[in-house]
Amino acid sequence: MNRCLAILVVVGGLSLMAGAQNRPPGTVHEALQCLVTDTKSGLDSETLSAAEIDLGYKMDSKTALGDHYLYLVVYTTPKRDEGRIYDVRVKQHHVYSVENSATFVSTAKGITFPTPPVGGQWAQNQLIPALEKMVHHKWYTVEMKYLRPGSKNVRCESALGKE
Repeated sequence: MNRCLAILVVVGGLSLMAGAQNRPPGTVHEALQCLVTDTKSGLDSETLSAAEIDLGYKMDSKTALGDHYLYLVVYTTPKRDEGRIYDVRVKQHHVYSVENSATFVSTAKGITFPTPPVGGQWAQNQLIPALEKMVHHKWYTVEMKYLRPGSKNVRCESALGKE
């Protein structure tokens, strides 16, 4: 009987760990540092003051100009059905440009944007497929103390707030 209980505890623990991972890849971590340290990123004060944040990402290198983009989501609810998505161009090693962002809500009816991205419907059409892949897949939990004050090796640029 004790052996069955031990197996159930181990299996239950492994299933909880299957969704969240503690360390995102280096590129994702560096881009996230840019968002946390940039006052124009749009991250709300509650998210910025949290001990940890949940995030998801999708890399895209199949763009018309061959640029590499990172779609980065910072979830703002425990169910990971709301948050903020960022379109980050990976310009070169350790150089990131935050090109666009939007708040989103994911429901059974689809994804909506209470704060839409710059570029209107065209930009939304670029973000929705990335969101659909991220919302129900692997996510990461990162402690804020590892994101501040940032890294001297990382250069962050932002198109946010420039109009």
